[in-house]
Amino acid sequence: MIIFITFIIIIGITSLFFISRQPDIKGFYSGLMEGNKEPSLVAMVFSLVTTWIFSRSLLTAAILAYYYGLPGALAYTAYYFSFLTGGYFIVNLRKKFRINSLVEFFEKEYGFAGKFSYSFIIIIRLISEIFANLIVIGLIFGNEGTIEYKASILIIMLLAFSYSFLGGLRNSIKTDYFQMIIFLLLLLALLVSLYFSNSLIEYNLIVSKVGDFSNPGYALILVALLQIWSYPIHDPVMMDRGFICSTEKTKKSFFLAFLLSSLCIFSFSLLGLHLSPNALNGISFIEAVKINFDEYLAYIIFLLLIVSAISTLDSTLSSAAKLIVLDLSLLSKTILNGRLVMFIFSILGLIFIFFNTKDLYTAVAVSGTAATFLTSTFILRILFNIPVSKVSLIISFAFSILGSILYYLESQNINNLFSSTFELDHKYKTLLFINIIIIFINFSSVLINKRKNS
Repeated sequence: MIIFITFIIIIGITSLFFISRQPDIKGFYSGLMEGNKEPSLVAMVFSLVTTWIFSRSLLTAAILAYYYGLPGALAYTAYYFSFLTGGYFIVNLRKKFRINSLVEFFEKEYGFAGKFSYSFIIIIRLISEIFANLIVIGLIFGNEGTIEYKASILIIMLLAFSYSFLGGLRNSIKTDYFQMIIFLLLLLALLVSLYFSNSLIEYNLIVSKVGDFSNPGYALILVALLQIWSYPIHDPVMMDRGFICSTEKTKKSFFLAFLLSSLCIFSFSLLGLHLSPNALNGISFIEAVKINFDEYLAYIIFLLLIVSAISTLDSTLSSAAKLIVLDLSLLSKTILNGRLVMFIFSILGLIFIFFNTKDLYTAVAVSGTAATFLTSTFILRILFNIPVSKVSLIISFAFSILGSILYYLESQNINNLFSSTFELDHKYKTLLFINIIIIFINFSSVLINKRKNS
């Protein structure tokens, strides 16, 4: 515990040298540096990577590899192709529509219906990212409900809040730079330590999982390849960074972020492969880490999770302020109002945790399904320049929300409509089935409405 607290204090003190203490409106909301200058290419890449490699993503990648072997590791890595699809959409949107945010695009194209549907999705996304990352932090320090669990959550939340409070998105980008360097050093130390440790890997076990095409990991790979066409669009943390720099620098930063983040997330998932024999004995991943590694290696793993949580939380709060104040114009454009929004979203994230809403943590996984209504909209409108009517958008939105709710009910064993009817033996196979149906309905609604109007 002392080592973790010391590490957090060091991060906090060191980050003070990077942050702006006297923010201006453009820096606070738009991420521009002092003198209204664009961040450097390296700063943008590091900011994109560290904000998208959050503690939940690291833990999920390792757990998927832990239970499903190499297909599980590749499944979560596949989500990082979102940088390629998201970057492509952002660059083309900026060129074709001359917009400054995605909220502006939806409002211009679809009026209130578009603005509401998109904003609803990303508000849920922002809140879920706060409490999901904090839950991971809590589990590092203690069991759910313990003093250690609650105290660690509050400390990390306070640290992330302070960066965002002082300087908004500008400070988030600045601290991301420093935190990414720490993350890479810790990841390198982890990989070196794993290489020289007594290997637990059973290669026959890994090969058997790769050759088993009933492995749920393969279903999740297909889910990821479907959702990467919508997943990045509903994540304002990524999308906000697509409007800071020139289109050329944005294109380069998203591509380089894809390469670096994919490498990082797959590298961390090797930890799950390393420990996978423990899964056969019913041991949880966190317990396997504590049992099989000495304190030194366990500290590296948990410190990686802490750094990634902090870097994501401050970015999430900055995006929340930008959404409410700048994009939706619900409050006047002042720094004070931005800080107020950050405070409110921090409280909302904490409420979900301290009311023991364990199921809501599970529900974070369905956010990608809720966002699938964006797939037909962006592929047809941006790639093929096919107009998408307001009616089609509303239909797609409704079915995507319905599908996400149905999957949540199935994953919690509250209802088994799809799994029993279609004999689906795993929740990831159910997820794949639901996503295919939703996307089919969404594309069909667009094409049917287009034919009616032509």
